[in-house]
Amino acid sequence: MRKTFNVLFNMVMCGVFPGVAAAAGTYYNSNVYQRYGTNNSGYNASGRSYASRYGQQTTSVSDTQSTTRTVVRTGGVAKKVVKSNAKKQGFVGSMGLSHEFANWGFDMNSAGSKLHYDNIVWNVLGADVAYYFGDATPMQVKVGARYGAQFGESPMIDDDISNGGYLVTTWTDASNNILGYQTGHALSVGTSKSGKEMGFNAAVGLTDFFKWGRVKATPSVGYRYLRYKLKTERNYGTALEIFESTDAHPYITCISGYMGEIQCDPFLLFYSSNGDYTITGRTIVQSTGAISDLIQMPAANVLPDVSGVSTGGSYYYEQSGTSHEYTTTWAGPYLALDMEYEIDSKNAVSGGVELGLPYYTSEGNQPYRYDWQHPKSVEDTGKLGDAIHMGLNAMWKTAVTDSTMLTLGFTYDYYKVSKATAKTFLNSGYYTELHNDYVNLLDPDYRAEHNLPDLTQTMIDAYNAEIATINGYQSSGWVLESSGEIKSIYKSMGLRLGVEMKF
Repeated sequence: MRKTFNVLFNMVMCGVFPGVAAAAGTYYNSNVYQRYGTNNSGYNASGRSYASRYGQQTTSVSDTQSTTRTVVRTGGVAKKVVKSNAKKQGFVGSMGLSHEFANWGFDMNSAGSKLHYDNIVWNVLGADVAYYFGDATPMQVKVGARYGAQFGESPMIDDDISNGGYLVTTWTDASNNILGYQTGHALSVGTSKSGKEMGFNAAVGLTDFFKWGRVKATPSVGYRYLRYKLKTERNYGTALEIFESTDAHPYITCISGYMGEIQCDPFLLFYSSNGDYTITGRTIVQSTGAISDLIQMPAANVLPDVSGVSTGGSYYYEQSGTSHEYTTTWAGPYLALDMEYEIDSKNAVSGGVELGLPYYTSEGNQPYRYDWQHPKSVEDTGKLGDAIHMGLNAMWKTAVTDSTMLTLGFTYDYYKVSKATAKTFLNSGYYTELHNDYVNLLDPDYRAEHNLPDLTQTMIDAYNAEIATINGYQSSGWVLESSGEIKSIYKSMGLRLGVEMKF
């Protein structure tokens, strides 16, 4: 109200005392310039050159209009006071380089396996272009793209120990009673380098839809795509198979050490030429004996004519080539809210939050697994709603010219999928050959031709069970699928230095 009163008062004073108003150096319309053009050519010249000196387009305003323009004289220099236009319009582009630190890994719920890449470092080049429609349509369209390369080396850990290990086979007696479970526990550490990542996003928003004082907020809806590829080389590991039970003593081939420490011997299978076998550790399964510090050898009355021993899958290994290779994609819709606060005419700060529901896909290849297919050994997928994405960003901008600003920002991204579906693609050639071997061992003519001993009923049952398992693999197309098996998390945090330009 007070501002309106001042405007009306000034208009009245101009109409009543035009000479006084002109003498004070306050001009409201072109009539004033013309009236004093003959007596004071300096004022007239000043009026003609104002637009060129300030780079602004002057507008002629009649006496009856309520809109005013004011030029205030101070010390003989004319200064223009113009209300700034808060609406954004036209194209704005930005480009920057980010240095990001990330971690990615996944857990398998029932398989008892964890795999994670730690301390991944990315150098990422990113660019964004936004178009603001302006006053008539307070909307904006923004698209962006990024490409990154892994910087240096980072460790990969394939952990099949801390989550319980994996089941190798179940052992039963002649009456089909469970004797125990042969389980594997492995751990390997490799080196990751030469990874690549790329992504893009597109969004439509309502420019400065919310306002709180000098804070302006823009809601938007969009689609984001992120894909990265990580590779592991020089992988070193060890594997140990032990024999577990379900009774009060869960570790048959283990003993309890100092302060409850559990020490386990490797799974040992002794067998004789007639096909009998005994599983032993520090105690002998299916026999009674005291626990000693030494692994028990089967007594003559338990297993005569011992001709061999197997340690199962207990060994140390080195994999000098590529041992793991994963390509992972997070892509889907999101909602975002971006806020901006203008500190002054040259500086501003901004921040934003993004919530998304991406689809998840991760394809892996492990070339040293001869029982799996290549180049795609495994595939994990999560549908819409299985995964979430939260993104945060903050930025400080300072103007270096009228159209160029330097930017310094911080970014944080968190992706998580729960209960994704896991698929394993089996090597049909390997399992077909194994199937044929079991069939041959069950054939009396084949055993006689190769001077093989007769089979016990336990061994016959075991071979038939393996054949049935392989037949099941074949009927499923050599693909094993497990729903709700995968939990995967990707996190990254980075600093970004860039430039923003208006066109």
